[in-house]
Amino acid sequence: MTIKLTLAMDKKTIEAAKEYAKKNNISLSGIVELYFKTLSSSTRNNRIGPITRELSGIANFKTAKTDKELLKDALIKRYL
Repeated sequence: MTIKLTLAMDKKTIEAAKEYAKKNNISLSGIVELYFKTLSSSTRNNRIGPITRELSGIANFKTAKTDKELLKDALIKRYL
C-alpha cells in the first residue's frame, strides 16, 4: 500500500534531486523510499553478509561523524 508523504527541503536540494532522478530514470519518491529502506535495520541486516556483520565494529576509525552521518553523506554523494 502506498501513502502520500510531504517533505520540506532546501530548494537547491530539491532541484538537484529532480535532476538526478531524471538522469537516472527514477522518481523522487523512489529515491526517498530507497533511502528510508537503507536506514531500516531489518533491511540493512539482510543486505550485509554474515562475515561482514560479524566483523562490523572491530575497526575503530578516528572520525568526528557518527555512522548515521557517514551513511547520510554517502547517500547524498551517490544520489545527488
